[in-house]
Amino acid sequence: MEAGNEDIEMLKALIQKSFSEQRELITRLETALDAMTSFNGKQMLDSRDMRLQLKVCDRTLIRWRNSGKLPYFKLSGKIYFWASDVYRFLREEYRDESPDIRNNKPVKKS
Repeated sequence: MEAGNEDIEMLKALIQKSFSEQRELITRLETALDAMTSFNGKQMLDSRDMRLQLKVCDRTLIRWRNSGKLPYFKLSGKIYFWASDVYRFLREEYRDESPDIRNNKPVKKS
């Protein structure tokens, strides 16, 4: 019976070591990703980041880009957005359509 307990303890130790190594790897990957998506302290978002965070499709992003509402730039053929531009766009876009709670009507921008 003691051999079974020793095996269980050894397995627990191996699992804990594996989790520890995975956490360390995740931390290193997050650091590398942050470095890749930042430039001079400004955060960049690619199209995939935008789709996931805003829950919109590619076509919507293309429409926003083509209309000139959402500034973007290309780097090595890939499209990126500055996070500050995205936040500004969202504030302006949704301010125009925010409901007037008292009258249940959209508020029009003057």
